[in-house]
Amino acid sequence: MSFQYESYPPRATGFFDRLPPVCAWLIKVNVAVALVFFLLPGLRNLETLLALSRAGLRHGYLWQPVTYMFLHGGFTHLLFNMFTLYFLGPETERAMGSKHFLAMYLISGVLGGLGWLWLMPIPWAECVGASGAIFGVLAAFATLYPRRQLTLLIFFIFPVTMMAWQLVAGLALIEFILANNDNSGVAHTAHLAGAFAGFLYIDQLFENAHLRRLWARLRDYVAQRPHTPRAGPPPPDQAEVGRILDKISAQGIQSLTKAERQTLHRASRTF
Repeated sequence: MSFQYESYPPRATGFFDRLPPVCAWLIKVNVAVALVFFLLPGLRNLETLLALSRAGLRHGYLWQPVTYMFLHGGFTHLLFNMFTLYFLGPETERAMGSKHFLAMYLISGVLGGLGWLWLMPIPWAECVGASGAIFGVLAAFATLYPRRQLTLLIFFIFPVTMMAWQLVAGLALIEFILANNDNSGVAHTAHLAGAFAGFLYIDQLFENAHLRRLWARLRDYVAQRPHTPRAGPPPPDQAEVGRILDKISAQGIQSLTKAERQTLHRASRTF
């Protein structure tokens, strides 16, 4: 698999300087929105207009599938999402290119929200957070770099190292198991839908050409292998064939047994 990395002009050193433009912009916007709603708690009505809900879409708030992903339910929610974006987003963006990365991020978030709406039975429930888009980033990273070693701190104490594909597969399994709990307050279906969207985006962007190259290599390998005839029953003895032919001359072909007919058939294909 080959990737085209975008180059960016050098900038002054700082917290955001190691980040490509889309990752830096997304983190800044998410943090800024969180600060605004934290410092101005009277904006609850505005948050309701921006959060995703079935009731909101019925009232014509068609911007909600996009705006909901820039809201968060608390500091921990924001921290985990931005932490993942900060560490896995830059390499993913450089591999995909900024435009494709932004498109993948937004599509994963939108489809994650729509997946949550589809399976959420409570019409007035609200969904906020970038988790659907972040799961899209996780799936995209694991698809691009499936064997990359990632170390997690379980409960911020116990380090566990695993490959990227194992991490995403494990998270997807956990989300699938928890998706049946509608009262958990966590949009598990949004996570699953976002991850699926991220995987599909990378698959369409890179994997088709990659699979074609693999198929070409397999075809060349098979063509270069020495030909080995398929094993089959040994050819019939010529003396036995002669005896059967004499029997046909003397008694007619209807006198042959099933075994003799099979022997004659094999002889016709061999000699």
